[in-house]
Amino acid sequence: MAGGKLTPRQKMINMMYLVLTALLAMNVSAEILNAFKTVNNSITSSNTMLTEKDVKVINALKAEHKNQPEKVDTLLAVVAKIQAKSSDLNKYIEGLETQVGGGKGDDDLEVGTRILAEGKDGDLLRAKLEQYKKDVVDLMGRYTLPSAVPIDVTPPKTKESGEKLSWQMAYFHMVPEVAALTILNKFDNDVKSTEAMCLDRLAKEAVSVEVTLDKFEPLVSAKSSYVLVGDKYEATIGLGAYSTAIVPEVYVGGTRIDVKEGKATYSVSATHSGSFTVPTLVKIPKRSGGFEEAKGELKYDVGVPAGAAVMLDKMNVVYIGVDNPITISSGAGDEKTSAVPTGGGITLTHSGPGKYIAKATTPDLKAHINVSVKGGKTTDFPIRVKRIPDPVPTLGGKLRGGNAQPGTIKAQTGIVPVLDNFDFEARFNVESYDMVFVSKGEIFRATTSGPLFNAQMTTFLSRAKPKDVIYLEEIKVRGPDGTPRKIGQIVFTIQ
Repeated sequence: MAGGKLTPRQKMINMMYLVLTALLAMNVSAEILNAFKTVNNSITSSNTMLTEKDVKVINALKAEHKNQPEKVDTLLAVVAKIQAKSSDLNKYIEGLETQVGGGKGDDDLEVGTRILAEGKDGDLLRAKLEQYKKDVVDLMGRYTLPSAVPIDVTPPKTKESGEKLSWQMAYFHMVPEVAALTILNKFDNDVKSTEAMCLDRLAKEAVSVEVTLDKFEPLVSAKSSYVLVGDKYEATIGLGAYSTAIVPEVYVGGTRIDVKEGKATYSVSATHSGSFTVPTLVKIPKRSGGFEEAKGELKYDVGVPAGAAVMLDKMNVVYIGVDNPITISSGAGDEKTSAVPTGGGITLTHSGPGKYIAKATTPDLKAHINVSVKGGKTTDFPIRVKRIPDPVPTLGGKLRGGNAQPGTIKAQTGIVPVLDNFDFEARFNVESYDMVFVSKGEIFRATTSGPLFNAQMTTFLSRAKPKDVIYLEEIKVRGPDGTPRKIGQIVFTIQ
């Protein structure tokens, strides 16, 4: 087709046709297209992570505002300018991706060439990238970046001759659509990486505050403060240092302990013998926001003196009507120790080595337990005997009054007396109570036995309208001590 008696011009046209036919006959392999897709997806994931990271960095910077308001305001102003320029360039690149993505398919060789290699947008993209790089460096000013800005607009060399092509031709001429999109996404990533680098540097500027350790004192930790003859006393001595500008939070057993001069003092009454482990937590505030945490444990043992000891295992009094566990011990051992209660109608039942159950019948603030050791002395221990405190009336164990719907009240199982902050399982039974129904100035009353509503009370609830009031009062209960009591009332306003 290129030979024969043809004019030079026709020979050239035919030759170009052959070349074009050959190019059209070439198919970009599916493996290469899939490889571009994989790279593009990876870059997209990276972009998402960079955006999320930037949000956390900015929040940490804002959290520092309370410590250094003027400095943080200056840094945040730089952040805002960098973000604005990054956003403008990201939007422009995303617009190009939308145009290129409208081609004939992943292997389309024309769309990238037409829009970016031969059109004006390729050269404009290069110019915008160069300007963005210059603007970011100028904005950062004295905040020196740890490395060069990750934006390079130098055109790559061709493999064959090493000759440099124009930037847009080198990147976008005759490349498949998916490759052009990947290259654009790569530049988008360069912009986001630059923004993230700048924000990291500005955040470090805010937290680079020197912590001065201005208080020192010796710390002494001994394995034991009690040794026997022939044993060794061993202690570790060190230097403790802290900053008065940073106050830690100290928690022991979940309860926060006050810190004074860098130290927290924990104290607890030893109510019974045994080995104990209490969790500890120390939280040090970070200048960037949040806390550094250190967890540990307090371990200690509670023993008994050589003489006798009486320890109430649950409360510091004996309550009437319930089983009160008590530990009674002496250096002579359980078999040589005896206990005799006096006052309060107290009786003791031996339940195990050193263990007793105390029951009482009468309030008495001057009761005693006399503990005798065989062949030794008798020790008198004062004990207080009290009634179980009055329970709090609730409806169904949940509702304690306030605004409520009639159906919500009716759905409950009845009045349930509840003991707040009491260590024993003590049950109170409801013997009777009144319901007072106040509606439009009229007052209706009904009385029932037991905890449940009777038919008349249910009728009151069915007639209840918004702003009506329901009183549950004259509530009489009987507890484990067998004594009848009258406890408080519950008031509901109908919604």
